[in-house]
Amino acid sequence: MLNKLALRNAWRLWKDYLNYFLTLCMITAITFSFHSLLFSKDIYEMIHYGNNGELSTAGTMLIAFMSVSTVTILIIVAWLINYMTRFILEKRSREFAIYLLSGMRKEQIASLYMKENLYLGVCALFAGLIFGSGLQQVLFFIFYKSIGKNYKVNVEISTGSIILTVILYGVCFFAALFRNRKKFFHMEIINLINMDKQNETVNEKRNALWKRLFFLSIGNILLLYFLIFTGGITKWTAIFEMIGLIFTFYFFYLGLSAFLMNYIKGKGKLIYKREYLFMIRQFSSKMRNTCFVLGTLSLLFMFALVGSSLAFMLSDYQNKQLDVEYPFDIIIISDNTSNDFSKEESLINDNINPRNILKYCVYQNGTSDMGDYLYQNLRIFSDRDSDPVVAEGKRAVAYYDYDVYMGISDYNRLREMLDLTPVTLQDDQYLIHIANRVYQEIKDKSAELPNSLNIGLDFAGFKTEGFAQNGHNGTDYLLVVPDKKLAGMKKYFSLMAVMANGDVPEYLSECLYDLTGKIRGYDELADYIKIGSEELFLMPATIQVKSREVLELKFLMSTLSFPLFYIGLVFLCVSLTVLSVQQLSDSNKYKFRYQILNKLGMGKKRIKQVVAKQLFFYYLCPVILSVIISAIFILYVGRQFVIYTGIRTEWILYFCISLTSFLGIYILYFSITYFQFNKNIKP
Repeated sequence: MLNKLALRNAWRLWKDYLNYFLTLCMITAITFSFHSLLFSKDIYEMIHYGNNGELSTAGTMLIAFMSVSTVTILIIVAWLINYMTRFILEKRSREFAIYLLSGMRKEQIASLYMKENLYLGVCALFAGLIFGSGLQQVLFFIFYKSIGKNYKVNVEISTGSIILTVILYGVCFFAALFRNRKKFFHMEIINLINMDKQNETVNEKRNALWKRLFFLSIGNILLLYFLIFTGGITKWTAIFEMIGLIFTFYFFYLGLSAFLMNYIKGKGKLIYKREYLFMIRQFSSKMRNTCFVLGTLSLLFMFALVGSSLAFMLSDYQNKQLDVEYPFDIIIISDNTSNDFSKEESLINDNINPRNILKYCVYQNGTSDMGDYLYQNLRIFSDRDSDPVVAEGKRAVAYYDYDVYMGISDYNRLREMLDLTPVTLQDDQYLIHIANRVYQEIKDKSAELPNSLNIGLDFAGFKTEGFAQNGHNGTDYLLVVPDKKLAGMKKYFSLMAVMANGDVPEYLSECLYDLTGKIRGYDELADYIKIGSEELFLMPATIQVKSREVLELKFLMSTLSFPLFYIGLVFLCVSLTVLSVQQLSDSNKYKFRYQILNKLGMGKKRIKQVVAKQLFFYYLCPVILSVIISAIFILYVGRQFVIYTGIRTEWILYFCISLTSFLGIYILYFSITYFQFNKNIKP
């Protein structure tokens, strides 16, 4: 009998909490499809290299970020399930009280309650796994596209992915159920009868305090805008602002509720028009009783918007910058200035069809004027006064001991290999080839640069095209001089640059490393290779095969952007589910109230309009606050992105794309809630 009752109640739960069921299905599907990335055989081969199957940097990052995102999702899903099971318990408390009065034992009712939720959860789990197997193909297609590879549909259902998803799902569900079961056992009949009334009372005694906290929360938001626009963000101000924002989200709704209650008590003009008294009273009491929920949802919305916008920025970096960072198909550097690269050239000729090969040297004259100038003017070394040891350590890693020079003939040959227009230098001129990111930072004061360099030549300007300046053709900069000027200089390094006809196989990178007796991924910290001042996605190496490096960097950026989308989407679904359930759960109360409005003369069409307004404002409230705060965060991140990458990313465009995408899901949940609400309040 109890099993039949549990099945009947589970069916009723499915209908009453459809959005909750759909969200569980969606989260299961998304979690399963993302976990499939970790258990895919093809991706496993991508993130390991060498005969001993060493895990690559991108592979390490994939596992790390997927682990962090999984833990994050575990926490938020656990919160959702715990919130919903407690919420359902509160709404059915009178029913359970009647069961107790009818002679049922608490153990039987608790068992019934757990079975109902388990039936609902298991159905959502299986539906999510089925949907996730299809979503997996879409996810893999997008992932492969993002790293520049073609994906062939491969129905690969990983047992490991299923087990991991079921374990995470089960941990959240059983932890919530047992927690609420324990709570249920400590309650008496009178507690159950009054349980669903605990959020109906509105305490107005502290309205004055809440109004002050409301102004404080608004002031904190304005302070955040001021600090970001004036550049006043430091480590400590950022910490205090983050702590303040957490309180801001919660105090805002308490204060807003207090203002609305005072407006009603003060007999504001709006309450005498149309149905506004009814709506304001409903809205203010609901906001007061659910301020913690609304604050949490606003935080989730903010994280979703910021994470998604940042993912778009990373994708923009990937599309614009990788060809700049790796302009040559192959480039190799050696500290042996007599190295003729004959073995490497033979191996390359055996594996590809080279279009151009150039062997050349860069030089040094014992000075470091250009490096000293950048050390004094670049932001990365700004802590040289407060912590000179740290700043000197950064400089030692970023730049060679001496400035790097190249003759104009070799420079023009390299430019021709890259299909760039050759340049002309007079015998008494020099030019600086500098990374565009660095040039954007120093261009306003670059007029003083020629006076800082003791070269004895006239300055002929800057060139900023991509030129392999992360350790090969200099780091950040390269001084180009007439060939005859090299006579008095010393050879610094020897290099070989290659451009190929057609594609370069990725395995060639490992072959070249094997030839030189090195292991890919372990020579980045060689004493003679420097990395420049770039701080984002840098993978310096003595041997760079573009196809392999670009694949790994795209893989690395995808492992950053995909979890951000993953977390953002789950946060959004969880937030909208809670908003929806909050409204639908009270539909029985609203049914009585709307029936009274109907008897007072309000037509059915007008009632539907009032319902739409009521739901719209309740849905809109946490969205507006999160948009206001996340917008300034994205502005700040966009500015930092320019500093770190040199790319002027359209932060407002990506923020609008993220917002528009999320609003699509918002409209879907809103529509389902609206139709269910109207159905529930029908006589």
